[in-house]
Amino acid sequence: MDYEIKNFEVKSTDNIHTLKGKIYIPQGEIKGLFHLVHGMTEYIDRYNHLLSFLAENGYVAFGYDHLGHGKTAENDDELGFIAHKDGWKYLVNDVVTFTKAVKNMYPTLPTVLMGHSMGSFISRLVAESYPQEYDKFIFCGTSGPNPASSAGLLLVKIIKFVKGEKHKSDFLQNMAFGSYNKGFEGDTPYEWLTKDRDVIAKYAADKYCTFRFTVSAMGDLMQLLSKCNRNAWFKTVDSTKPIFLISGDKDPVGNYGKGVKIVYDRLIKNGKKCDIKLYENCRHEIHNDSCKDEMFSDILKFIK
Repeated sequence: MDYEIKNFEVKSTDNIHTLKGKIYIPQGEIKGLFHLVHGMTEYIDRYNHLLSFLAENGYVAFGYDHLGHGKTAENDDELGFIAHKDGWKYLVNDVVTFTKAVKNMYPTLPTVLMGHSMGSFISRLVAESYPQEYDKFIFCGTSGPNPASSAGLLLVKIIKFVKGEKHKSDFLQNMAFGSYNKGFEGDTPYEWLTKDRDVIAKYAADKYCTFRFTVSAMGDLMQLLSKCNRNAWFKTVDSTKPIFLISGDKDPVGNYGKGVKIVYDRLIKNGKKCDIKLYENCRHEIHNDSCKDEMFSDILKFIK
C-alpha cells in the first residue's frame, strides 16, 4: 500500500519546546494507529523502515524526537538535557499528548503504543497512567529491576550538587553502560546494539546518536527504570490490554533475556495478558539486527 510521510509537530508538556515528529499515512484503508517511542540518544528517523512497513500494511504510524534529542532539541547544547526538574514526567506526558493529537484526526481507530529501550520505560509508565488511550502495548528492549537504582539516584544528586545539572559524568556513564560492550567484537563502543556493521558505522558518525546524557538526564533515566519496575506497576497496569515483550537474547539492557523474563513473569503473576519473544543471537536493536523481518512480521500479527 502506498503511503505519504508528513512532518508533525506538537507542543511539549514542558511548555517550552515543540516535539518534532513524523506521521506515515497509508493511502488506502486505515486499520489503526501505531505510536513508536524511540530510545535514549537517538531519534525517530532511525525507525523509518519499521514505520514505513506499518504504513504499507495499513497503519498510521508516527513518532517524534524526545526532549533533549534530535530535532526537538533547539541546538546541539540541548542534546542530552531533558529538563531542570522532573524531566522524566515530561517524557511520559509528551507521549500521551502526541498520541492524542494524532487521535484527534482518527478518533475511532484502535491505537498501539510501542517503546524501545528507554522508550519502553516511558511507555510502561504511560500504560500505567493512561491505559484508556491505547488498546495494545509493545515493550521492546526493556529491562527488569536494577538493584543499583537507589544508589545511582543518590550519586546523581551528589554529582549534580557539586558539578551542576548539565555536567556529563564519565563515572555515571561507565556505571550505567560500561559493561554493555563486553563480549562483543568490534572497534566501536556500540557493538552491543546490533551485528549490522552498516548500522553501527552510521550510528557512530551521527551527532544525534553519539551525544551523552547530562547528570540530570541520567537521573531521569534512572527514575524511569525504577518506576516502571516497582511492584505497583505490575499490579496497576491494565489486565485487559495485551502486552508483547520483545528483545534480543544477546541484549545487555535486558540482561541477555533474564531481565525481560522477570518482567514477563511478574506480569503473568499479576494476571496480565502478556506474550514474550526473545530473538536468538540478536542484540539491543532487534529492529536493526538479523531478526528484523521476523520481528516486523511478529509485530504485525500482534496488532492485527
